[in-house]
Amino acid sequence: MDSYPYGLLQMVIFWIIIIYQKVRTMYSPNDITNIQTVFLGQIRSKLADSASLADELAEILNISRDSAYRRIRGETVLSLDEVKRLYDRYGLSIDAILSPDSNMVLINHQAVDFNYSLKEWFKSIIYHLEKAKSSVNPELIFAAKDIPVFHYIGFPELASFKLFVLLKSVIKDSAYEQRPYTSDVLPKEIMAAAAKAHQLYSSLPSTEIWGDEVFNATLKQIEFYHECRYFENESVVNQLYEQLMEFLKRLRREAAEGKKEEGGTFELYQNEILIPDNTIFVNMQNQRAVFINYNSIDLLTTYQSSFCDKTEAYMKNLMKNSAIISVTAEKERNRFFNEIERKIIISKAKLI
Repeated sequence: MDSYPYGLLQMVIFWIIIIYQKVRTMYSPNDITNIQTVFLGQIRSKLADSASLADELAEILNISRDSAYRRIRGETVLSLDEVKRLYDRYGLSIDAILSPDSNMVLINHQAVDFNYSLKEWFKSIIYHLEKAKSSVNPELIFAAKDIPVFHYIGFPELASFKLFVLLKSVIKDSAYEQRPYTSDVLPKEIMAAAAKAHQLYSSLPSTEIWGDEVFNATLKQIEFYHECRYFENESVVNQLYEQLMEFLKRLRREAAEGKKEEGGTFELYQNEILIPDNTIFVNMQNQRAVFINYNSIDLLTTYQSSFCDKTEAYMKNLMKNSAIISVTAEKERNRFFNEIERKIIISKAKLI
């Protein structure tokens, strides 16, 4: 998988715009200069007031100050290699060139299907998590309506069941169409990638906003698969409920300590007003991003500044209208987890 999936997309778009402008305006230098000015303006905004943009360009691109000034004035067009270097260094966004103040948003679409496997999906997730981990003081805010995938993949049997449901019932992978669920049904490389994603997320600081219904989908999936006889035997069902209880114990402990098992800080909020929509906002050293989960596992990703602004404001407002139940608020935290435990016990009693 490419190491710069979104960056390369942005650079391709950058050059498509430049070529299009050249053809449309008969190589008008004014339009090319405007595009490049916006792009370089993003670098200028990240520099200290005393820093020189020309000196920065000269150092990063290994060119003279005169050559740097020619690029700043638009007399010389940035090469593809130069755009890539600047993107890597500053995490720049081509979105601002396309639609800096409009309602149009550039979206990167990643959907799991027969051409884009679950293994590739996890590779992409690992890439984004590693990128966040390498930045200074990353901030992750997750508004979850279902159990965040990063948590349950820490439990092999529960993880394999949730991923099996996606492959069998959502993606409709023919390889799993006639197969019952067993704890070893998924390939080891997928489970290894899932474990790596869990380890990374658990080492990163995160703020999560959960509703009371966050476990409902998983419980309904177990009940549905039991009714349809998609389990190999009853012992597998019992094992899943036992893992759910163990999972809940770990979550309760992590929320009480305010820390995940790999050391990442953990702030947990309970929201009783709005149903979160599985959106993740990430604030990194030189870049912000929004990941919107849909169709159970597919992702829409954007780095556009105006969209990130709106999402960040929404997340912060959602937190203000939620009750923090990590570290402090022991009574509210116990009430929240006790209710989830009660739901698990009721669901188990229906089947076993």
